[in-house]
This record gives sequence, structure tokens and C-alpha cells, in this order.
Amino acid sequence: MITDWQIERRGEELLLGIAVEHAVLDIVTHHGLLTTCLAMLESPHVGHVCTRMGQFGDFPVTLNLHHDDTVSIFVDGPDFTSPRNQSAAIWVEKDRLEEILKELLRDA
Repeated sequence: MITDWQIERRGEELLLGIAVEHAVLDIVTHHGLLTTCLAMLESPHVGHVCTRMGQFGDFPVTLNLHHDDTVSIFVDGPDFTSPRNQSAAIWVEKDRLEEILKELLRDA
């Protein structure tokens, strides 16, 4: 469950902070990526779909919409040994993330 969120702006870049019960994830992103994320969340889908949400340092952040409508946000870390890599993730409510993205994009 998303317990809090923040946005900071620096030029075209956005720093989106999302807090869940025992974790916080700060994502560097921009308007175009968030627009694509919102479109993915609002579109019908079959199976797992994903799109890039931004960056965490040098590592890409991916928004995942799973077959059962659960939503996860993964930091895709460095490769370890194929096909594994280091990663970190949080799971969030689809409806709440949609609300946050709509508010962000409306105010951008």
C-alpha cells in the first residue's frame, strides 16, 4: 500500500518518491515516461506487460503490470550471471498509482 509520495522538479526531470509500508523508492523520471506508464495501467492487457518508468542511479526502473492486475516497480540492477541480475522491488496498488500519475501529469 502506498503510504506517501512526493515529487521534486529540476528542469525537465522529476524525482518521484513513493513510500510503502517499510520501503521508499526515489525514481528519476520525466513527463513522457509517466504518460506511458499511465497509458499502460489504463489499457486492457493479457498477461504481464511492462514499461520503463525511469532511473535509480545508473539502473533502469521498470513498471510491471501482472496478469492479475498487481503492479510492481523494479530497479533492474547489474547483471550477476545470466539470466540473473540484482534487483529490488516494491508492490503498489494499481488504482492509487493511477491517481498519483494523473495528479502529477495534470500539475506538470
